[in-house]
Amino acid sequence: MKVEELDIPESTRKIIGDWGIEDLYPPQAECVDHVLSGKNCVLAFPTASGKSLLAYLAIVKRVLQEGGKALYIVPLRALASEKVEDLQAFSHLGVKVAVSMGDYDRPDPNLRNHDVIVATSEKADSLLRQNVGWLHDLNLVIADEIHLINDRDRGSTLEVTLSKLKQVNPDAQIVALSATIRNSHAIADWLDAEHHVSEWRPVELSEGVFFRNSIHFRDGSNLRVPGANAVSALTLQTVKEGGQCLVFVSTRRSTESISIEMAGGVKNLLTEDESVELERIAGEIRERATTSIGKKLASAVSSGTAFHNAGLSNYQRRMVERAFKARLIKVIVATPTLAAGINLPARRVIIRDWKRYDPLHGFNAPVPVMEIKQMCGRAGRPGYDDRGEAVLVARRKGEVDALIYEYIDGESEVVISRMAMEPSLRKHLLALVATAHCRSCKDIDQFMEGTFFAICGGIEGMWGRIDEMLRLLEECAFIRREGDILEATDFGKRVSDLYIDPLSGLKIREALESGRQGIPLSYLHVISDTPDMYQLYIKKSDVDKLLGKVDGIRADLFEDVPDDPGDIEAYLSAFKTALMLNDWISEESEDTISDRYDIGPGDIRNRVETAEWLLHSAAELARMYDPEKSSRLRELTTRMKYGINADLIPLMRIEQVGRVRARTLFNAGYRTPEDVARARPDDLRKLPGIGERISSEAKDMKEQSSLTDF
Repeated sequence: MKVEELDIPESTRKIIGDWGIEDLYPPQAECVDHVLSGKNCVLAFPTASGKSLLAYLAIVKRVLQEGGKALYIVPLRALASEKVEDLQAFSHLGVKVAVSMGDYDRPDPNLRNHDVIVATSEKADSLLRQNVGWLHDLNLVIADEIHLINDRDRGSTLEVTLSKLKQVNPDAQIVALSATIRNSHAIADWLDAEHHVSEWRPVELSEGVFFRNSIHFRDGSNLRVPGANAVSALTLQTVKEGGQCLVFVSTRRSTESISIEMAGGVKNLLTEDESVELERIAGEIRERATTSIGKKLASAVSSGTAFHNAGLSNYQRRMVERAFKARLIKVIVATPTLAAGINLPARRVIIRDWKRYDPLHGFNAPVPVMEIKQMCGRAGRPGYDDRGEAVLVARRKGEVDALIYEYIDGESEVVISRMAMEPSLRKHLLALVATAHCRSCKDIDQFMEGTFFAICGGIEGMWGRIDEMLRLLEECAFIRREGDILEATDFGKRVSDLYIDPLSGLKIREALESGRQGIPLSYLHVISDTPDMYQLYIKKSDVDKLLGKVDGIRADLFEDVPDDPGDIEAYLSAFKTALMLNDWISEESEDTISDRYDIGPGDIRNRVETAEWLLHSAAELARMYDPEKSSRLRELTTRMKYGINADLIPLMRIEQVGRVRARTLFNAGYRTPEDVARARPDDLRKLPGIGERISSEAKDMKEQSSLTDF
């Protein structure tokens, strides 16, 4: 089917034509009429087979031609940015696009003025909890990567969000995008949707297993790839032929070591122009690097390789992804998170590690088939390659046939609901009651019958667990129950609005009501010991040192060391996390923190953002239980946001000032924005990192407020 045959405005056809698209792929042509006609659809196609284009066409139809509003739900923040960038192509047609992330208890009123809202499932759920009015105007919901409903940590949020939207806005079209999974038909049944499934790919995929200098493909053919090291041999062969590689390994340390090991070989294959541009990009990364990891990344990038893991900062990840898309970086060595939706295809995908650590199964847990298929799906660049190769690495001869059987010929696991898991159940049950979405036990039963969990079967065994969880919420004063009628307490409503786990809210309330005043570290320990915080790992060698530090401030802590030896590890893990956060607000450098706790800048930032939100939540709850502690917690929240001691807080009101510049100004005698506004520009220019622009901003603040706020 030709794009010119579609029932869409000519202006939209032109935009699609500018993308180089004249004909629809076969799976697109098969379902485009259903998408444009407003029917619910589940599109289960391989990576790069055109699912996103169909979503964009639905948006144009519902928004431009029908004057509606669309919600685009994505699993990752990075993917949200990618979708916003794509959809900006339609902005000159009048489509207003906004991204909404974070600030779960403060809905942005400006969102009502936009046509397309791109949000993570958590943000979409929080908007439903806030009952923002524009949600009732939605006539289209796009659910990207809906197979991630299977995710143990976040899958239930996507499931609950879509279940609520089905009830709140039953006439809205739902278009769900999925990888090819075994039971996509079950998702279609749940959403009352047309089911479109296809194995067609725009680039042929050849899958095989590498062992002893040869790739053994599923069709029985072999390709010789000489070299002593499997990953180096496979990557260098590809780069020599003008291609790019993605290498998937199980640990962050491996991503770094392998990318550095391959740097020399790849660098020798770069053109002069590529080397110059890569050195420029590496220079930018190096200039902004605050840790040794950033410097290590810059070194790799200058040679045409890179590593990609959760320890990198958002800026570093963006730089790597852009340079790879520009075909400058030839090899990325990544943990599997890169496979989850971000559009980075390569000619050859190499999966070195198909086992990894799992808390339930130890260090030799096989990676699920679904995840391996996601990685393999990145092979083949439309427009560049006529064939992509996905290669698993075998270490022993007997593994070759086993890997072909298990992963190449094997089917993905069945996607299941995670609603029955206790953390999911308590969070979402409280939200259902707190938002008055369900006002009785009967309402909850009806809601649960509309979930994916009900489609999967086994819901009859859920009622006892639901009742048990409602009793827990009642005993902890989150809800009141009179007969069949359910109502949230003020405490329960606030915890739900703040979008924290009820057990996090309970732990914070207990600290607020303890009668102890606490010090910053004791508050940091409380929030670090909640289900919402991802705690640092402790080694055996940490235990005695941490216990010694606990003894030094035992009287100030809100929680005593547990008597049960089995609980001490979790207690100390939270305490170690609190120490790291305390270093951050004490202005320790990221490099020092990274080395001291063996974590990357991305790990620091993720925990700092979580801590900032939990401290904000604690300050809000303190208004109900101990207002004096509320002001102390607000100050601590600000310190966490910027990573500063309390004396720098006034200077943070100057927009271009961060923690380093603020300390430079303070040490030079400038304590407030007013001090900076009064300073002579020449004096400020003499300070390292301080320019005339900062002086100008301070003066603008002075003029706007007449110093009444200083």
